[in-house]
Amino acid sequence: MMAGKRVAKFQIKKCVEIVYGDDDRISPLPDDILVDIISLLSLKEAVCTCVLSSRWHNLWKHIYRLNFDPHVSLQKGTQQGSESCKEKREKYVKWVNSVLRKHKAAILKDFIIRLRLSRTFQKDVNRWIKFAIVRHVQRLELDLTTGDSSLINCSLPQELLTQNTSSEIDIKFLKILCLKSVDVTEEDIKFLLSNCPLLEELVVDRSLKLLNVEVCGGPSLVLKHLELTRCYNLKSVKVSAPNLTLLSIHGCQSYLKSVKITAPNLTSLTLQKVESLFLENVPRLVEVSICRVYNEVSTTVALSSFACCDFQLEILTLEMKSFEETFLPTILQLPKLKKLVVFVIGDESFNFRNSYASDTGLTNLMKAAPNLREFVLNMQYSDASMFNFIRYDNIQRFSHRHHLKVQSFIHQQLKVFKFCGYCGVPNQVEVLKYVIEKCVALEKVIIEARYDKLYSTEESIKEQVVKRLKEQVPQQIELVIL
Repeated sequence: MMAGKRVAKFQIKKCVEIVYGDDDRISPLPDDILVDIISLLSLKEAVCTCVLSSRWHNLWKHIYRLNFDPHVSLQKGTQQGSESCKEKREKYVKWVNSVLRKHKAAILKDFIIRLRLSRTFQKDVNRWIKFAIVRHVQRLELDLTTGDSSLINCSLPQELLTQNTSSEIDIKFLKILCLKSVDVTEEDIKFLLSNCPLLEELVVDRSLKLLNVEVCGGPSLVLKHLELTRCYNLKSVKVSAPNLTLLSIHGCQSYLKSVKITAPNLTSLTLQKVESLFLENVPRLVEVSICRVYNEVSTTVALSSFACCDFQLEILTLEMKSFEETFLPTILQLPKLKKLVVFVIGDESFNFRNSYASDTGLTNLMKAAPNLREFVLNMQYSDASMFNFIRYDNIQRFSHRHHLKVQSFIHQQLKVFKFCGYCGVPNQVEVLKYVIEKCVALEKVIIEARYDKLYSTEESIKEQVVKRLKEQVPQQIELVIL
């Protein structure tokens, strides 16, 4: 018995020595492996490794991923009142320059700057871009968004946008380029696409100089991902890209005059406020998002443009100002649609007297998508409308005065219905009731209540709404209230 205990103690001690022994298993690793490990850390953590030993003192200088993102630290310092945000930003710029002076890696995979900078720091930005390009960077991301429309954006250095065989700047290694609040022109984009043969992803955000963009090329154009967002002066876009899989154009202040797309490998498309849309050769398009279609004309134009590919769509997102019958034209047939997301934005549809809750619009959608499995309805209203209608006495007063007309229609496939922005007003109650009655295969109802954020103290109101929900949703259907 005692011998058994001694053997057990010996085994435990041996295991402890193996796991917690004095052997340093990291130091024997070659420097290349250590640099790979350090490159996985944040920049701040990587720099801190210099204090571990004399051998580690310079290892961080060879990491191949540089990510400068001081947003949290800047915000924390400002909240504490120790320094102004401007002072901390200027200090951080100096620190970036110091790090780059010490950095010794010959090759960079990622170079990321997320810092609120205007044209005042153009020289620093030029220096950073050149530093990354000279090291054959593969991913270059500059997010200089200031949030102040009165400030002038930085731009790309002219040296980057000229062909000079004697220059050490060579952009041919770029695979991902993301420019936010960096002004570029359509000529700049053409130059980048022509001189970056490996470029697969291009994101341009808040560029005020973009007017008419053309992204066109043959098989040599390997671009797969293109985003043009919040380019407020954009007028038209023409895309002919054989390898493009994702295209997103949104955030413009005015309607785009023309969008022409030829992309045989395109699978996902997001558009906003388009007067004229032309689609050609998009046999793989399965996901479409149409944003801010705030009038009947724009809705009809947008939806009718997809008539060439409606039979293949699997995910459709619509953002509208009302939910009336006229906003849901019966021009599409969506036999493969599996997920539908509808955003209703604006106060017109909040009033119980409006006709958005007439079942015709919903029925048209359901009939067009007989294999729909998930339906997400997101209703967003102003605080004023919420204040006027969220009171339980209003809910009680109007809840029985407006009902959907019943049509002889049953949906056989819908499994999940998610209602975002729900606060229990009459139209919402009727829509929920309609979906429950018409969708006989429904398994789950998810309610995301908006009022919780605005009226968290009015427990009685929430209790009444929750009680009504539980009464309205049958027990065999799972009810989730977020």
